[in-house]
Amino acid sequence: MKFGVIGLGNHSVNRVMPAIQKSGNVISSILTRREDKGKSLAERFQCSYQVDQEAFFREDFEAVYIASPNSLHFAQASLSLEHGRHVLLEKPMTLSSGDSNRLCRMADGDNLKLSVGFHMRFHPGLQTLRSILGREEIGNITMISGSWAGLGGSSHEDPDRNWWTVPEMAGGGSVMGTGVHVIDALNYIMGRAPEYVSAFRIPEGSVVDKTSHIMMRYGDIVATAFSSRLVESPDNSLYIFGDEGTIEASGIFGTEIRGKIVSSGRTLRTFRGGSPYVREIEGFVSHVSGKETEIATGEDGHRVVKIVEASIRSSSGGSTMKIS
Repeated sequence: MKFGVIGLGNHSVNRVMPAIQKSGNVISSILTRREDKGKSLAERFQCSYQVDQEAFFREDFEAVYIASPNSLHFAQASLSLEHGRHVLLEKPMTLSSGDSNRLCRMADGDNLKLSVGFHMRFHPGLQTLRSILGREEIGNITMISGSWAGLGGSSHEDPDRNWWTVPEMAGGGSVMGTGVHVIDALNYIMGRAPEYVSAFRIPEGSVVDKTSHIMMRYGDIVATAFSSRLVESPDNSLYIFGDEGTIEASGIFGTEIRGKIVSSGRTLRTFRGGSPYVREIEGFVSHVSGKETEIATGEDGHRVVKIVEASIRSSSGGSTMKIS
């Protein structure tokens, strides 16, 4: 498949764009306002570059990968769909559930595929967890807890990343950076969205949170998603507690395939490295061709946006929010 790329930050350039090529697909064109960067990256990835949107969409590609600042996702994904391209959109899908819902309806109406870059779905550890839960190996599940945290500054020297400190562009801090991945991972292994959400954010009232702790209820199961930029030695793991045992997916949250699966003290699998992004691109291409895949759909992305919205309302008002 031929891809056009919008958004040329670190994640796109050093993770996903190489994965597009490693998966046997092609980058046809990139869009950037910076001619110096466009020329350099066009040479690196053997593609054309455009500084004008209309010229970009006249190029030959079937799908657009979008990794621009969060506030631009809706407009750029809408434009891509209007030009008849399938879309792989980085998380968070949009900054409002109204916009994410509109994108889903646009894609459905035009018979186009819309997917969201929740790469953790392609970590074999998460897939193993989902399989174990399906076999009820630890009995009835009572609680699930996931965490992806780290130590991050309040500003970025890299001009391509400093938008993360601008509230209207980022829409959030730790929750948008890593928390959404934990939320989607919980939805993925549960196979559904939660019914209720309650949350705390630090600093209280700040759009760009440094810490977010979101509690969700899936029927009789309570789940928590923790994200933070204030943890020096994080435990980026996922724990599942049942009435007949406990499963630990140790150290799986990240940008590489690492960690291990431990069930009631017994190590089942160990992961020693590799990138999930090649698998993500392969999953997206399969999705476009109509095959079954683990890729997060637009509807999956929309569910996460709704949960984040509910968590912000909950942290502001101190109440539990029902997800409609």
